[in-house]
Amino acid sequence: MSLSIGLLGLGAIGTVMASYWSKHRVFVLGRSTSSPSQAGIKCPLRRSLTYGPAILNQHPEWPEALTLSLPQWNHQRLDWLVVTTKAGDTLEALLPYASQLHRVERILLLQNGMGQHEQLAHWLKKQGLPCELWRGISTDGAYRLDKTRVMYAGLGHVWVGQHRSNPARLCTLPTDCRLPHTEVVTDILTRQREKLAINAVINPLTAHYRCLNGELASNALYRPQLQALATEVEQFFLQQGWPLQENLFDRVIQIALSTAQNRSSSLQDVLANKATELRHISGYLLTQASTAAIELPLTRALMDQINDSTEHGKRF
Repeated sequence: MSLSIGLLGLGAIGTVMASYWSKHRVFVLGRSTSSPSQAGIKCPLRRSLTYGPAILNQHPEWPEALTLSLPQWNHQRLDWLVVTTKAGDTLEALLPYASQLHRVERILLLQNGMGQHEQLAHWLKKQGLPCELWRGISTDGAYRLDKTRVMYAGLGHVWVGQHRSNPARLCTLPTDCRLPHTEVVTDILTRQREKLAINAVINPLTAHYRCLNGELASNALYRPQLQALATEVEQFFLQQGWPLQENLFDRVIQIALSTAQNRSSSLQDVLANKATELRHISGYLLTQASTAAIELPLTRALMDQINDSTEHGKRF
């Protein structure tokens, strides 16, 4: 069965996912605050995906680069609408398409951070839209080289699950409706929190130090703050009753080394003088901590420092 897939947000991860879905019908939804007819981008939209050394070592049969040519969505029925924008841009990106979302079977938010899923679920209910809402996380390492070229630096995994997990209903999802390069799971919330913990250490530190992921593990000057921040986040998770499968510091070191040449999304944004998605990562933790009357001084201090160093500081 050939799936009909819409992609809203054709950045690094969106481009990576499109490469895995090339045997299906993939359409691009343009970003605009105007109407859908004006929000389109010229067809076809092209992206170049370059495979990094780590991936080519694992898959020497793959080409060094791949060119994708993707048409614009023209309101065809979609099995999936996959949103890979920044978490804070989710609703703004979807609003121009509100009148066409009845043509969408499922919406998957494949993003960093947390909090945006509840916001979208509330909006969909208010609009009377029956789309199933799904959550997703990716551990693929990728970053943009420029507006049209993406470096795929590290091979990872993608897990997806329903926003309101219902194992009984999950079994009714036909196998041929499942997205390639994804695994459907019933514990997506736990997995999201685990990634949130990792991102809450790596993202603010790489943005603060302007360094690649691997430098956090290899540079002895960064190690004390890395360990202290990991301890703070891990202790907060324990206080909240959010399980972590292993020691957070050890896990962060492992991830940093396996994605050594990757630039975190927050680092990319800071270098481009753009608003980051830390509001839905570290900011989400600070909100939850405030509700529980718990202090996260290192997380707060990092956010203040990053805010002071960027024009978009108030937006993280």
